[in-house]
Amino acid sequence: MLRQENKDALYSAFENQQLRNFFSEFSFDSELTIGSFSLRQANCLKKDLVWDEDFKRGLKYSLLILGSGISGDMVTVDLLDFQAGILFQDYFWERPEEDPKEFLVKLNCSLGQFYLNSIQLPEYPIDAYEAAEFMNSPFTGYADI
Repeated sequence: MLRQENKDALYSAFENQQLRNFFSEFSFDSELTIGSFSLRQANCLKKDLVWDEDFKRGLKYSLLILGSGISGDMVTVDLLDFQAGILFQDYFWERPEEDPKEFLVKLNCSLGQFYLNSIQLPEYPIDAYEAAEFMNSPFTGYADI
């Protein structure tokens, strides 16, 4: 159950009712591992909105950072179309002046489908490089990082 302080933070930060409903229904009090991904606890939304600079930077570009894979690449949801994706973490941290969506590989699915795919599909990507290959993405990383 989403604690009231986090529900208040959720409602003040996000106007989309679908997103509010998702987090209100599927919240948890500790990190959660699904497949090869660790997901942040939803009951830290208030803390993340106040203290976490990466989280706030993602939101500035309409990306909700939810967790990470074993490589550190970030699990995100694009708040404009609600597609789940994997963000190249190296570029996110090393190129703070650039729009992180340039380093995002969308997986053409919702967050719920992402959860299911990461458990059910053995070939499902576990990092951004695999996601780029899986989705036949034109962006597969820069040579200089």
